Amino acid sequence: MKRLTVAIFCVILILAAAPFNSAYAAPSKYARAKNYEAYFCNEKSETTSIFAVPYTYCVEVLREEGEWYYARYANDAGIYKAVYGYCKKEHFDVEYGTPQSTFLYKTVTVSFSAGGNPSSLPVLGEIALEAAYYGTYEAGGVYYSYVYCQGKFGYIEGKYDDYEKNLPTHTPDDSGESSEGGGSGLNVATIAFVVIASLSVVVILIIYFTTKKPRIDG
Repeated sequence: MKRLTVAIFCVILILAAAPFNSAYAAPSKYARAKNYEAYFCNEKSETTSIFAVPYTYCVEVLREEGEWYYARYANDAGIYKAVYGYCKKEHFDVEYGTPQSTFLYKTVTVSFSAGGNPSSLPVLGEIALEAAYYGTYEAGGVYYSYVYCQGKFGYIEGKYDDYEKNLPTHTPDDSGESSEGGGSGLNVATIAFVVIASLSVVVILIIYFTTKKPRIDG
C-alpha cells in the first residue's frame, strides 16, 4: 500500500508542476529592422551579408552574441524556407511581445527563355516561376533581390521594395502591460502549484491513516 501511496504522490506532483514549468517557457523574441541597412549575414561580419531584412519587418532572435543577434528569418511554409544567420543589433529595435506581422511574405516572378531559336527545333516560350522574396542586396550600385526558387537560393536583378510597411501597432506603454501580465501568469502558476501540492499532502495523509493497521496490545 505504501508503494501505491508513493506512486499517487508522484503523479500529483508531476501534474502540479506542469503549469509551473510552462510559466517559465521563454517567449519568442523579435527584433524589427529600423533602416534599410539591416543586413542578414552568414557570419558575424557585414562582409558576409546576403540580403537586407525588409524595412519594418522582423527577425526572430534565437540568442545574443555581443553586438550581434543570431536569428531566424521566415518559416518553412509554402514556397518559403527558414534561414538562419546573424544581424547587427544597431540596425534593429527589440519588440515587446509577438508582433502581429513578423516576416515579409512576398513572391516575385522569375522568367526564363530559351536562347537561340533553330528553325528545325520546337522551342518553348518564356517560362515564369514563382519565387519567394527575402530582401535586397546592393553590389556596385546595382540592386539584386535574394530569392528562393525551385529548391535553390539565388539572386535576380531588380529591387522589389514596393511592399507594405509593417509599422508597430503598440506603444512602449504596452510593453509594460505585457510584462506585468507575464508576471501575473507566473503568480497564478505558483499559487496553483502550492495549492495542488498542499492537496496532495492531505490526500497522502488520508490514505496513510485510513490504511494504517490498528495496533493490538498484548
